[in-house]
Amino acid sequence: MRTTYFRFVVGAFVIGALAAKMQASDEAESIVVDGEHFTVRQITDARLNGVLAYRFSAPKGWRDTSQTYWNFQHTTHPSTMSVTIESPTNAEACFAFQPMICCFLPGPRAAMRMGQDGLDGVMLRPMQPAQALASFIQKTRGQYSDLKFVGSRDLPDLPRALAANLATTQRGIGEKVTYTLDGKPVEEEFYAVHYYQMVQGEALWGLGCIHSFRAPAGTLNGRRNVFAAIIKSFRMTPEYGQRIMMVKQKLSAQFAATMRADAAEVNAARQRSAQLTASENQFLGNVDRSLVAQRAQSAGAGGGPGGGATRTGNDGQDDYIRGVETMNDPVTGTSQHSLTEQYHWTDGYGNYRNSNDASYDPNHAENGSWQLMTPAQ
Repeated sequence: MRTTYFRFVVGAFVIGALAAKMQASDEAESIVVDGEHFTVRQITDARLNGVLAYRFSAPKGWRDTSQTYWNFQHTTHPSTMSVTIESPTNAEACFAFQPMICCFLPGPRAAMRMGQDGLDGVMLRPMQPAQALASFIQKTRGQYSDLKFVGSRDLPDLPRALAANLATTQRGIGEKVTYTLDGKPVEEEFYAVHYYQMVQGEALWGLGCIHSFRAPAGTLNGRRNVFAAIIKSFRMTPEYGQRIMMVKQKLSAQFAATMRADAAEVNAARQRSAQLTASENQFLGNVDRSLVAQRAQSAGAGGGPGGGATRTGNDGQDDYIRGVETMNDPVTGTSQHSLTEQYHWTDGYGNYRNSNDASYDPNHAENGSWQLMTPAQ
């Protein structure tokens, strides 16, 4: 991006700077900014049966469209909105956008969830303010083939001017672009407050208060007071604020309950795992004791190298449970091998070859004298 900075008039956001330009007979109903007579507009929430959500002012005759959004994954910020206010005579327009809410937790979790929305926002690697706003602009205005970034600039006074309280590390940022709209060149300035903070090892970051001013090329500077007055006029109604607060409280309570349930389930899983381990250890202990008893019985019955051992039905059942077969072994008396293979060979030196091939004979391919063992009876 080029470092040629365009002129940002941050003071235009401050009410005091607007006072000289604004004639207010009744500020809540009618204002005049640079000769433009404003009228009050409303934003309603269809999902809350049309409750009045916001009021704002815009030049008389300008068209406005708006929408409210609910995302119940976002416990701390479930409600957002966007607004477009356009002049009917030219390319002049003012836009308020949904915030860009992101998070990043290093490690495998980030790789699996990259680009996905979740409790703390969309999983994206943190970006510097200018880079983040440029990415937002590209996504928002990327349909224009001649989109050109003119420059960017830090705006340290912007968070205070917009009464933003997103994080202790918040920073104002502005960028300007140009493109062609309906065959005519336009310029558009984007503004946002970038924030970043670490919470329990997770990066919570994004862009808030995102808005933009658009005008025919070369005319935006002279109209910035009008655009700024629109943005500064937005007010959430107390009724809507109460509803959002209630939603946030209920979502927080649900989240806390889910966390408690998850913790209980983890604890129960640990107990089940401990019980299973104890049961498995007991089973293996029984197996070891059976094997020791079997070897002692084999030795007592004269079982030695080349000798057989007397086995019981319980021995055979024990072998079956463990998936093994006990074979007469010329070295140890008996040895056990997997039931998944039928033929078991030994060279008399503790080496074994197992196979399901009846024609297999390791004497044909290996050194030594290999002997096919027989099942112990």
